[in-house]
Amino acid sequence: MTAAATPPSSSRSPAEVPDERDPDDRGPGDQEEQDPTSIRVATEGTTVVIAVEHCLDMPTGEALLSAAAAAVAAGPTRLDIDLRALENFTLEGADALVGCRALSAKLAEGLHYRTGRGPGRDALLAAYSDLDGAEMAD
Repeated sequence: MTAAATPPSSSRSPAEVPDERDPDDRGPGDQEEQDPTSIRVATEGTTVVIAVEHCLDMPTGEALLSAAAAAVAAGPTRLDIDLRALENFTLEGADALVGCRALSAKLAEGLHYRTGRGPGRDALLAAYSDLDGAEMAD
């Protein structure tokens, strides 16, 4: 006999609460809500927008690179990485932002980052801070 699951406390975010329901009982939108990597992909005309939410750590960075590779393979003219909903990051996760630049180098309109003040901009600056001038020109 298994113990009943206790309800999550209200101080935990949904990403921190494990989904203990039977997979057959989940609705069609549940998978997106429980996405631990916080990557969302949308198409706006010929632009693919990949939004990174919550934390850009190594697993999320790997998911970002995977999503960017799939997006570029679909043949858009531009790739946007939206960092405005980012709450924090690690340096390992931020390194994926530079990897997205290499993946999108052949797109007609290239790669664009959407940031505001805060963690998204800080992650972008951290990602490119270790590159010297020659690497930036590539």
